[in-house]
Amino acid sequence: MSRFKFALEALLNHRLHHEEIIQKELAVCGCRVRDEKTILTRIQQDKDKAYAEIHQKQLRGIAISEHILYANFLEGLARNMVVQQEKVKEAEHKYAQKRDDLIEAVKKRKTIENLKEKGLAAYSRKLLKLDRDFLDEVAICRFHKETP
Repeated sequence: MSRFKFALEALLNHRLHHEEIIQKELAVCGCRVRDEKTILTRIQQDKDKAYAEIHQKQLRGIAISEHILYANFLEGLARNMVVQQEKVKEAEHKYAQKRDDLIEAVKKRKTIENLKEKGLAAYSRKLLKLDRDFLDEVAICRFHKETP
């Protein structure tokens, strides 16, 4: 008898390939989230540093023009932070979507793998039954030969 052949093997391979693609996309999205958060942290550090500088200069006395410069700079940083926070949210949303896509792809693959396992188990049972039937037939033939 021929060996087990799963009828949906091509579909299983396709699902595996699709899952690998989504895993790579998820990794890229994860890197993007990390990069966007790094940029946001850097902007926050720049803002904190500027506040510290302006505070030190205010203690020593600061010209109004320089104060206006710092105020404009801090306002620009605040706008940049808002924009960057939106970028972080968007990157996190894309990451969550890819994660959900990956979970769905894994479920689909597992479904096909379960079908394959059930088919293999049925095939094994069928082979065992054929072996038992053959051995029973051999035993019956031997019994008939030995009895007069």
